Amino acid sequence: MSGFLVSLARIGSYRSLPYAVACAVLTVPISPFAFAVAVSVDTDSRVRALLALLALAVLMGLLGLLGPVRRLGIGLANVLLGTAIPAPAGRPDAGSRLRSGLWLALHTALSGILLTVLAFLGLGLLVPAVWLTGGQDSISLFWDDVPLGGWTVPFGIVLLAVAVVLSAGATRGFRTGAEALLGPSESERTAQAERRAAVLSQRNRLARELHDSIGHTLTTSTIQAAAAADLVEADPAQVRRALGTIEEASRSALEDLDHVLGLLREEPAAKAPTRTLAEVDVLAVRAREAGLDVRLAVTGPVAALPATVSREGYRIVQEGLTNALRHAGPGAVDVRVEAGPDRLGIAVVNALPGDGPRTGRRGLAGLAERVEALRGELDAGPDGQQWRLTASIPLRAGA
Repeated sequence: MSGFLVSLARIGSYRSLPYAVACAVLTVPISPFAFAVAVSVDTDSRVRALLALLALAVLMGLLGLLGPVRRLGIGLANVLLGTAIPAPAGRPDAGSRLRSGLWLALHTALSGILLTVLAFLGLGLLVPAVWLTGGQDSISLFWDDVPLGGWTVPFGIVLLAVAVVLSAGATRGFRTGAEALLGPSESERTAQAERRAAVLSQRNRLARELHDSIGHTLTTSTIQAAAAADLVEADPAQVRRALGTIEEASRSALEDLDHVLGLLREEPAAKAPTRTLAEVDVLAVRAREAGLDVRLAVTGPVAALPATVSREGYRIVQEGLTNALRHAGPGAVDVRVEAGPDRLGIAVVNALPGDGPRTGRRGLAGLAERVEALRGELDAGPDGQQWRLTASIPLRAGA
């Protein structure tokens, strides 16, 4: 009860009136047809009025079967009632059309009843006004002359309270009906969920690509630039090699960035760079030039791996070396790539820093998504005084 009283105090509780008026405005173009139906029936005027309202509701319901009219109904509900019904994407199905037609018919009928009742209540409020101004001693009420007196003031208060409660209740009813009948159907909800999942999947994919490529390049370039600054006078040859590494890594990152931007712009010609485990030695060389003591061991027919598995394997090694560049303690970094007959195994092992294990959470999360998509297994964490990153990917997942 208290919640209902609180809702009465809110301005939004009285949105039913403009919503009903909007419906009345929409019925103007087809009102002549509805009145023609009512006039054609030889009966009492009040029955004709009811028939006209019924004909209006039926005609509006038929219009509600049209997709554009459904969109208009959703827009009006969101603006005038404060609902949050999502706009339909694509053509509505038959069930949605029927529900929107039913709602438009109900909306028309209920709006007509609400406006009629509120109009009568408004006329009833004139009773105390007439008595207070002393204009006359009686008034025609309910087809009889009723003497005016002090009773008119509480009578007007009661009518006003009824109008307020009726308007608030109608607002709740309109909102409930609009959300139930104009809201998305089960198939539309499923389609929306699939579209959202596709968008999130694409975002995660782009985030992984940017993190793996740009993050690795920035880490390598930063370390190389710092080393070059220290050796600019003592060892110019080493500085040139460092600058060459930065240039090569930057070119590679630009290719990745161009690919990601193409995906964001939905360019059909945006081709993914084809970096595979066949180029894993390039990653090792860059890491060595950045200061890591990388010991790379590759066994098995890496060149014969499925393309998808080989690309993801390249990213796994890249992320492992990037984390080692950032956080590894002193000592060698062991990288092992084993291409077996039915499974690819990757391991990147480095010493832990003196202040304990640290690694990029985003990078590991991205790797976990990559490996999971290939039905593989990923494990990363401290192992004694070492940090161990291992991945095992079945080759059938990339076929």
